[in-house]
Amino acid sequence: MKTNPDCSIVSDLLPLSMDHLTSAESEALVQAHLQTCEQCRRYKDKLYEEQSQQRDREQQHDRHMFRFLKRRRYEMLGLFLGLILIPLLILGLLVLPYVTADTDGEGSYSVKEHFESPADYGKQNYRGIAGLQLFPDPEQMNGQITEFFYDCKGQKLYQTYQIFLSCHYAPTDYEAEKQRLLQTTDPATGRTPVYSEEENALPCIYAMLYDEGYEYALLSDADCTIHYIYLQGADRRELHFPTAYLPKNYGQFGYSFETERDPYRIYPYDWEK
Repeated sequence: MKTNPDCSIVSDLLPLSMDHLTSAESEALVQAHLQTCEQCRRYKDKLYEEQSQQRDREQQHDRHMFRFLKRRRYEMLGLFLGLILIPLLILGLLVLPYVTADTDGEGSYSVKEHFESPADYGKQNYRGIAGLQLFPDPEQMNGQITEFFYDCKGQKLYQTYQIFLSCHYAPTDYEAEKQRLLQTTDPATGRTPVYSEEENALPCIYAMLYDEGYEYALLSDADCTIHYIYLQGADRRELHFPTAYLPKNYGQFGYSFETERDPYRIYPYDWEK
C-alpha cells in the first residue's frame, strides 16, 4: 500500500498522463516523481502492459468481426436484393412472353455456346471479363490438347462461362510454358500473374482471383500437364470438369469462394479503365 501522499497523486495522474491528457504542470510532477519512486515506475509498467493487452484484444475482436462480416456479406446482400428484386421478378415474368416473342428459340438465353471437342479450341466468340491471357494461342501451341470444354450462356449484357483446357507437354515444352505463364504481362496494367500453392490443390498460376471471375492455370509436374481454367458466374453444381480443380472453398456462397488473400487481377479494374 502506498504511504507517500505523492504516490497517491501520481497513481491517479498516471492513466491521464499515458493518454496525454495532463497539463504541463501535472506532467512535470509525474515525471519528476517517477525518477525517484521505484514503486510508481512498476505501477506505470503495469498500466502499460494492461493497455497493450487491451489493444491486442480490441484488434483481435476487430479482425474477427471483419472476417465474420466478410463471410456474411453475400447473405446480407442477397437478402437485401431479394426484398427489392422479388416484385421486379414477378413483373418480369408477366412481361417475359412479350419480350422474348422474337428470340432465336434458345429459351430465356439470348447467348448460348457450347463446345467439347479439342478441335474446337480457339473458335469461340468469347465476350467475358478476363483477357484469357493464360490460355495458349491455338496457332502457337506446343502441347497436345487432351480435354476441352467451353460453355457460355446468359443474356446480351452478361454471360456465365466455364472454360476448361487440359494440355500435355513434352518436358522441355512444359517448362517453357510455365515460364510463359509466369512472365505474361498485361499491357494495360503491367501486372503479372501470381504463383501460389495455397488457393488450389495443385500449384497454381493465377491471373484473376476476383468475385467477377477466376482465371488460373494448374500445374501437374508429375505428368507435364497444365489445366487452364476460367470461371465467370459458374455454379459449382453445374461444372463439367472435376471439382478438385476448383479454388479451395469455391461455391460456398453462390459462385464465389472464401480466401484471406486480397482480390487480384492482372487486368484493369473498372475504376482503372
